[in-house]
Amino acid sequence: MSVDLVVPNIAEFNLRNTGAQLGPVTRRVAVERADHVTDCAALWSTGDRVLVLPAGADPDWFADLHQALRLTPPPVVSPDARTGLLVRDLLHDGHALARLRDLLAGRGPVRLLSWGATPEIYQLAAALTGWGLTVELDGLGEAGYWTSLYLDAKPSCLDLAREIPGVRVPRGLTVSNLPELRGAVELMLRRHRHVIVRGAYGVSGEGSSVIRFGGGRALDAFWLDLQRDDFLRGYPLLVQEYVRHAPGVGCPAVDLCVADEGVTEAVPTAMTVEGSRFRSVVIGPGSLPPVEGERTMRVALAIGEAAHALGYRGWMAIDFVLGADGELYVTEINARRSGAMHGIALLRHLAATTGREGLTAAAHDTASVDPGLSYAGDVRPVFRRLWERDVAVYPVATRGLRAASPVLGVLVAAPTAKEAEATVTETVAAFSRRGS
Repeated sequence: MSVDLVVPNIAEFNLRNTGAQLGPVTRRVAVERADHVTDCAALWSTGDRVLVLPAGADPDWFADLHQALRLTPPPVVSPDARTGLLVRDLLHDGHALARLRDLLAGRGPVRLLSWGATPEIYQLAAALTGWGLTVELDGLGEAGYWTSLYLDAKPSCLDLAREIPGVRVPRGLTVSNLPELRGAVELMLRRHRHVIVRGAYGVSGEGSSVIRFGGGRALDAFWLDLQRDDFLRGYPLLVQEYVRHAPGVGCPAVDLCVADEGVTEAVPTAMTVEGSRFRSVVIGPGSLPPVEGERTMRVALAIGEAAHALGYRGWMAIDFVLGADGELYVTEINARRSGAMHGIALLRHLAATTGREGLTAAAHDTASVDPGLSYAGDVRPVFRRLWERDVAVYPVATRGLRAASPVLGVLVAAPTAKEAEATVTETVAAFSRRGS
């Protein structure tokens, strides 16, 4: 029997070789944002498994989540916090490695599930192999690592648009130095009056800046962004028309699993995005209107097959904008698991254990809540009342309660997207009324 080793190396993926010189503030913020949602990896696998999580997961939340889902809690290995980079910390912690070795000793093949490909994941796989274990990566082998770097960089979408019929990207220019950037911004503002400048990489909205035509003040704000945002300091940069969203439809996306035989799984989603920042996501059937869903899926599958031909393997997410002009634009590829993964895993688990097929999930990983909330005293009672009513709603990202600006994640499964989103909204509201 195989065992899943679940390693949410989110911060390491976000900070891997981007070509940008990332300062200490950018690195700290990236680690903190990854830390908020790393516990969602508890949902990625529901079989025989071992989790590697940063120290600090709330034990009450962990027990409640597994009880609500009728799962046996798996063993957890947590390295001492040093850098906030999970696998690097694990490889430097002899005690944590010894515990992991004991948990895996004598087991069948180890299937290593990660957020995405990083050099540290290959180092961990090598260590497990050195212990005499057979290791199966659920994503890329080391020889194909370059495809993850290539597809994750935003200019790859421009290449795919040249190669694949039906793939459209926003109109724009690619620049390689400061004089080109100045000229391209001025030209694109005159043409389109609403422009977005994007770096090759980014994290949680960092790496892009939106400019609206409005004279010197708007441009001043952009040049300040360029100084502040480490992801915008490296070239190439894309200067593109900012595509206005069609009303009433979120930003479409599709999560794909690419295996040796091709694309084996495709899940539609619709994201809520404010400016350039992700806020929430609806996952699965009903997340998109039928016509837009079919069109999005067709383009996504073509991109997935192109990624397969390059040698890419594992999960990936393709993000789109459905423009007010009716066109569907590819904006980026995330060559990794996405924030929809815990919703995808929840739907799969409920279908297998309860027979509830065709459900739609909704997730808000970073909903702002009142300061001072505790899981045991404030969050748990609300969710227990919902569980008594057989509502499929679960708290996630509970580490965020300890943040300077507290956040909480809420994950829901319901018969329709409308019901799922309503339950998320109502649940989040329960934690922002203490001062009212």
